[in-house]
Amino acid sequence: MVNHGRSGGCATCKRRRVKCDEAKPECRLCRRLGIHCEGYKTKSASRKLKFKDESHKFRTVAVQDRAVEVQDRAAVPRPCALAEPDTAVPFYLWHYASMGRDWGSARGFFEMLIPVYCSQRQNSALSLAVSAMATRILALWRHDTANFLSPEKTYAQAVMCLRSAVQDRAERSKPATILAVLMLQLYDDIAAVYGVQSATRVHHNGAVSLLLFADSNHVNGAIGTYIRRFMIHTEISSAMRQKRPLRRIEYSWIGSRHLMAAPDNPSSVLDAIGASVAELQASYLRLERQNASMPLSPLALREWRAKAKDVDGQLIAWAQNVPDHWRPLKLISGRDIDTSIPTYRSVCEIYPSCTIANIWNLWRFQRLLLAKTTLGLFNTALNINPDKDAKDLYSAEIEDILDYKQIIQELVDSVCYSVPFYLGNRTRLCSLADFDDPTILLPSCDYLLPDNQVPVKERTHDPRMSRNEHKRHIIAQGPWHAMSPLSRLLTFVSEDQGQLIASFLRPGQREWISEQFLRITVLLHLAITEASGNKEDCRVPDSVAQGSIYTKAEFLASEVRKGAIFMSGP
Repeated sequence: MVNHGRSGGCATCKRRRVKCDEAKPECRLCRRLGIHCEGYKTKSASRKLKFKDESHKFRTVAVQDRAVEVQDRAAVPRPCALAEPDTAVPFYLWHYASMGRDWGSARGFFEMLIPVYCSQRQNSALSLAVSAMATRILALWRHDTANFLSPEKTYAQAVMCLRSAVQDRAERSKPATILAVLMLQLYDDIAAVYGVQSATRVHHNGAVSLLLFADSNHVNGAIGTYIRRFMIHTEISSAMRQKRPLRRIEYSWIGSRHLMAAPDNPSSVLDAIGASVAELQASYLRLERQNASMPLSPLALREWRAKAKDVDGQLIAWAQNVPDHWRPLKLISGRDIDTSIPTYRSVCEIYPSCTIANIWNLWRFQRLLLAKTTLGLFNTALNINPDKDAKDLYSAEIEDILDYKQIIQELVDSVCYSVPFYLGNRTRLCSLADFDDPTILLPSCDYLLPDNQVPVKERTHDPRMSRNEHKRHIIAQGPWHAMSPLSRLLTFVSEDQGQLIASFLRPGQREWISEQFLRITVLLHLAITEASGNKEDCRVPDSVAQGSIYTKAEFLASEVRKGAIFMSGP
């Protein structure tokens, strides 16, 4: 990103503060991104626009940007107004779908949501689904528990409208219809988390079905690519959580022509590797069952180990090839950041955005999963074959996997180092006042110099976001992004029957992780359920309530993850 650009640049590039190629009649950058090129000072910017098939791309700085969902060079439909009966939709789109999102880290859903939403009429399936979701989220921020269930009427309207759209051959082929289904899936996921119940994948399955019958004029090309990438990501995440193989349909998309219409980014590359990790986890469980009845040969174990080592090598290569500005910047408590911000071992790592930090934590958990399954398989084999000859046969592998202790410690440490970036010094239930609260300290914001004093290459946040936007997006998204990796760590430890992973943690680390997760349940009000519009204490068994801090945290983490099975992240 640069300054306002040359004096001859188009008005759009000047406003976006990017370099314009000054192509006539419209600059190529605007055409490539599918946004309105406002033209040059000497020309009128009021002519009717035509769009290329890449018009799904958009900039994330303003909610009002226009975009198009068709490839036939039709003019952009007039976007529906963002002014709702209240501020729920603008609040949701701005803080969750816009800030911190870009195509370099896109998974495809939120990045496409705004332009497609803006092309919809009022009371369409997508606009109603977004309204229902936005109303529920804003109710949480307002602590408006009396109206927490009020989105259900809009949700029901969205479902009815969606049924009509699905029955219409033209409507069911449009990206807006598929995005409406995925938005309803996200709505159900959030409701399941707060309802302390297992989520279902009904809407996700519906989106898969719609893609199978989608009209090529609408959902093939780059738009279809991003939709499929998001659904692949969701499938891989849920497969890892449920310890099952990938479903055949989503697995068949990986590397297929369906994903060739848009360039890869680090997130999509990581998901492709993640598919191999999920498959290895499923094969590990099959081998364990086989091991229980018939001990595996050293050759079979070595073959599995070779596959796991190859996938881990791909993950290491991924980390070496990410853009330089993606790499976490390490800060020290008391030197770089305020000591009121809880840190682990006085270290905090900051990132350009919550999305990029989330992708890094997903990478760490893929490596942790490989380490855990490898250790588990060889530990089982040694328990079944305790004689000296067997141990000699496994000696090469045993010596090799001893290195995993350091690897696991480093990966868990890095997850802990990301927590201060997400949470700062926040300890109270999230509220709308947080966005303007000067007492809230966030490490990345505290460390930043004024924008005009920081070279672009040294920025610790997305240069397209102002300092205020950077802070607001962390306040809005940070606790949600921190919830997933911490709950994952806690379930990792609780599922470790041999306590091998737990033994690798540093002294006091398990308690620190538990404290931070319980802190998140306070911030997000996750310690209660919303049943029939009334607050009820989450049903915690007496043995858990009277147990240690990590006993309670691990119980709550397992309950939260029931609803988060199909959500994005580790």
